[in-house]
Amino acid sequence: MSLDSIDESLDRSAAGWQPLLDRPGFEQWWDGSAWLGRPHREPDPFSAFGADLARSLRPGPNRAAGIARWGIAATIASFVLQTVVASGLVVVAGVESITLTIGALIVSAVVAGVTGVAAALALRAAPRLGGRAIATLALGVSILLGLAPVLLLVAIGLAGGI
Repeated sequence: MSLDSIDESLDRSAAGWQPLLDRPGFEQWWDGSAWLGRPHREPDPFSAFGADLARSLRPGPNRAAGIARWGIAATIASFVLQTVVASGLVVVAGVESITLTIGALIVSAVVAGVTGVAAALALRAAPRLGGRAIATLALGVSILLGLAPVLLLVAIGLAGGI
């Protein structure tokens, strides 16, 4: 069987991950008319997660999903930062503890907000560009970890602020 006959048997009408015939073991995102993004190694068929889940966790050519994936790490890091600051482990000379806490809460809320927006944009583009699972995960992380600092800021504001 020649490469031409294999190429003809592949369904290239819809967007999705397609095997690269010139690079066995690799696949690339096909948008229905052109190759996008960079090639990735095909998922291991014997992994704990299915190949479809492994593919959907890749942002592929979906730039917003790539930003959302980095946003997951940034949201978790900012949540840890705000927790450490709020516990009183961080002391800055001349700055009150409550001011540091509110600053850390604001940073955490902003990072989670940016991650949430990137995730929403990524979900919108996912049918054409992939990355649905990573965008969904990022949206969940941004809501769960981003809601805490926002609620604390609202509570501080209702209690009279600093």
